[in-house]
Order: sequence, then structure tokens, then C-alpha cells
Amino acid sequence: MVQNYFLAEVSFEAGNKVGGIWTVLTSKSAYVKEAFGDNYLAIGFYNPSQAAVEFLESPPPQYIKDAIRDFKLDGVKIYFGKWVSANDANIVLIDAKGFEEMHVNEIKGEFWKLFAIDSLDSPSDYNEPLAWSYAAGAFIEALSKHINMKMVVQAHEWLSAGAVLYLKSKNVAVPSNFTIHATVLGRAYSYSGGDIFTLINGNLAIDGSMPYKYRVAAKHLTEKAGVTNATVFTVVSEIVRKEAEVILGKKADFVVPNGIDLINLPDEDELDDLRLNAKTKFNSFLNSYFLPYYDFNGKDVPIFFTGGRYEFYDKGFDLFIDALGKLDKMLGDDNYVIALIAVPTGTMGVKNEIVANYLTYLSIKSSLDEDLKNFDQLVSSDPNVLASNLDKAYSKILNDARRQVSQLRRPKPTNPPTCPLILSYPEDGDPIITKLKQNGLENGVNNRVKVIFYPKFLTVGDELLNLTYNEALTLSTASFFLSKYEPFGYTPLEAAAHMAISFTTDHSGFSGYCINLMKAELRGVFVEKLIGQRREDAVAKISEDMLRLVLTGKEDIFRYRIAARKLAENFGWEKFMPVYLAAYDSALKKS
Repeated sequence: MVQNYFLAEVSFEAGNKVGGIWTVLTSKSAYVKEAFGDNYLAIGFYNPSQAAVEFLESPPPQYIKDAIRDFKLDGVKIYFGKWVSANDANIVLIDAKGFEEMHVNEIKGEFWKLFAIDSLDSPSDYNEPLAWSYAAGAFIEALSKHINMKMVVQAHEWLSAGAVLYLKSKNVAVPSNFTIHATVLGRAYSYSGGDIFTLINGNLAIDGSMPYKYRVAAKHLTEKAGVTNATVFTVVSEIVRKEAEVILGKKADFVVPNGIDLINLPDEDELDDLRLNAKTKFNSFLNSYFLPYYDFNGKDVPIFFTGGRYEFYDKGFDLFIDALGKLDKMLGDDNYVIALIAVPTGTMGVKNEIVANYLTYLSIKSSLDEDLKNFDQLVSSDPNVLASNLDKAYSKILNDARRQVSQLRRPKPTNPPTCPLILSYPEDGDPIITKLKQNGLENGVNNRVKVIFYPKFLTVGDELLNLTYNEALTLSTASFFLSKYEPFGYTPLEAAAHMAISFTTDHSGFSGYCINLMKAELRGVFVEKLIGQRREDAVAKISEDMLRLVLTGKEDIFRYRIAARKLAENFGWEKFMPVYLAAYDSALKKS
């Protein structure tokens, strides 16, 4: 049933794929459209490079035209169209760069007087979302005058808090629901190496100096003002609820868990096809990557995957690599593992030796494929063909193969690099490469664990790997997302939905939901314990779990995959969308 009010959803990541909230918004878009129809409008940040692929500009309906006409801020450009990645939902993208340059200090002064937000020493990345969200609030004010029904604003994270504060400061009669997916201070504390549970459990006193110590005062105070002044305050997990209560001093009205889009999720047969296609591409990559150095057949080798933003300690990449280092020493001569670490950072293209190896391999493969094609034609074209002709053709194929493979081998006895791309900074300053070296994971012939650190976003058309993120998930035997701070934790849920065995930690909000859903005798998602554990004990347990998977038979691995998928199906948006609707109903009643 379509709701009888209008929903405007404000997020810096609407039409701008930069983080996990983009996944939240796009995955629930089908369900939002079902609930609101055309009475829904996403409001996002105009990023030209992202808009080129996310946004299809189209003529605005009359109410949007009228709102743009009445919009009062100078230096702001407003674009209307369809959000392609979100089931063609209606979206407005706001470019407030000119407004920011002219008026951001005025906004800071205004918000200091009204909300005590100290932004005097705010970092450079504070100004842009502040000006943009303020402009979003002004646009909502104009919009509210041309919609002939009640209206609710949904705002996400501190980056959108300016819209909530604008509406409050101008007494605009539109209720708001402000959702945080993590706290600014909690994240900063965790990034610095702190344990978030020391805050949640009250083992560390929080005072007014702490946001300044971690250099997030302006963002923290903006978030706190958003929480305080929104009509309804919501969080995405019980962990964030406790975190917000301690750090922000307010209890959330609702917990609104993140879900997945079961409507558009590939079924098991489609995932099998996706996995087969991804495996074919990945096997070609592995052959070109390792065969120039030594014999290695990665066709049926287990693949362990991790990825995400380059937050080395926070995302648990250190735990993953240390566990791989232990695993490397535990594996026997007949067992190998491939570890794919997809963590984007600055790059300057593919290393020359990798390009040369790859092109040589493709040339050899093409030549041999042509030989085999001719051989098949020879066999099938003439039933009376002489056996000697077949022998000659077969001998040619073998000789060509031997000659070309010898050409493929590199003249110097070196190892395949752990990273195939040139970083935009010295490799010896990279935490992942440094940690791999510390664990002796350097792709030597005697390493049982072979590592590919791929520092780029996974996408089709990539010059080397040519895999999408979802293909990497389906391809992997198991995915490891060992975060020390993960307020919800979309990545292990996504992996499980794509039938990859998935590991998360008890630091994630997701783990709290899934523990009660998992059967002890058969799990597809595993929760590693970090709370109250010594680091070395946690690493040892993770490595043992890795070894167990390596030694698990194919039939049991398949059953784990099925179990992971079935658990993920408990997180469909049809289950969680009613909680959002209840929050909106509450906001309307309060207003």
C-alpha cells in the first residue's frame, strides 16, 4: 500500500557511490518505491564523475520546477533526474560549490549561535558537506510549499545533518528522521587503535576535550546537534544504539537494521553461472601471474577474499594477514590458498613485468587455441584422414606449447609480486605490503599461501583483473571481514547473499543479528570473537578456521554456501522496511 505522505531522503551518497550508505539506499530503493511510488525523492551530492554513471537527467515534474523557482540560495545548481542504480528513483542532485565558496563561514557562524557547533578549526572536508546539506534543507523548505500532502525528511549521517538543522532553524514544519550508521567520535577513536567497547561499556570517561583530541570536534558537534534537533533519531544496530547513548547522550527512538534487496538478488543458478564465468577469468589471470615464475595450478585452490576502505587496523586487514601467515606454515605440500585483498589506494598503472607477462600469456593462449581449433577441424572434416596427419598436428601443438611456455618464463629467478600495480607512493610505506613481508608472504615458490593485493576498485573493464566486486564474492571460497569497528557490517551480509562462506567479528552490528539465526551444526556465517580476547589468540583462532576450510570437502563447502545464502535471506528489506515506516509515522505524530 502506498503511503499517504511524501518522503525526501537526504544523503551525501545518493547518486554518489563513495561508501556503504550508497549500498543501503540502492538496495532498499525497490521497497521504497513500492511504499511511496512517485511520492519519494532522493536528494544527493552532485559529483560530476559519479553522476555520469549514476544519474540520468530528465525534465522535472511541476512541483520540482516550482521548488527550484522558489529556491533562494545563490551559487547553487540543482539537477533532477533518475537514479539509475536505485531502480530509477527520482533524485535531485545539488551542486553547492559556488554557495560554499561565498557563504560557508556565514553558515558556521549561524550554527555556532544556534547549536553551539564549534567549527573554527574544522578540517577542509567539513565545509563541502556542510554547505551542501544546508542547501538541501533550503530546497526541502521550497519543496514543502508545493507538495499537497504531509512530508517527512530522512537524513543520513553527520554529512546530512545540516539539512535537519536548517529546517529546525527556519521553523519549517517538516518532521525529520536522522539516522546514524556510526558515531563520528567512536569511529575516530577506533581508527586511532582504541577499542570501541571501552567506550560503550563505560570504561573510559568521555568529556568535552575528547572530540578535539581526535580532531573531529566540528563533525561530532554537527552530528550531536542533528541527533538532538531531529524529530526522530534512529540507528542501524544495537551496537550503535549503545555507542550513541554513551557518546551523544541520547537514546535512539528506533533501531533500523540494514537489509538486502532480495528482489534483484541473483538466484542460486544465476550465482553458479556468475561464479563459473568469474572463475574462468580469474584462472586466466592466475596463469599469467604465476606461470612466468614457476609451475602453479590455481584451478581448484580455495580463494580467501577481503576488501573494503583502506582502514588497515579498523577493517582488520592486519588480523587477516597475520592469520594467513600462520596458515602458510600450517599447510601441507598438497594444499594451497589464494588470498585476494581488494583494498583501493593510489595507483599509477600496472607494473611493466606484469603487463609483459599478461600480453605474452594471452598471445600464447590465442595461438594454442587456434592450433586446437585447427586440430578439431582436421578430425571432424574428413573421417578418412590419415593417422599420420593427426600425429603431425598433435606434435605441432605440443612443440608450440613447449616453445611458447619457455618464452613465458622470466629469465631471472624472482617471485611474482604481491601487488601487480604501481602504487603512487613507495611500497615500503604501504601497511599491507609491509605486513605481508613480516609474515613471509612474498609469493615464493614454497609459499603455500599466494597473495594478490589489488589496490583498485573491482570493476568490469579493469585493465587486468576484470572482475566486479560481486564476482569476487561469488568466486571466493570464504570472505573475511574482520573489523574491529563495524556498526552494522554490510560486507559479510553481501558475501553470504552471494553464497560465499562469510566471517565477521563480534565487533559488528551484523553479528548480533545473525548469531541467533545460525544453527550450531551448520553455519555459512562465522563470528570471530575479539571482545575480551588477546590479539594473538584471536589470530590463532582465525588461522585454525582457515585451515579447517582448506581441509573441508567440496560437498560440505557447498552446504556451507547454501547455509550462508539462507541466513542472508533473513535480511530482506521487506522485513526491515516496516521499521523505517514506523519511525516516519512517529515523526509525523510528534510534529
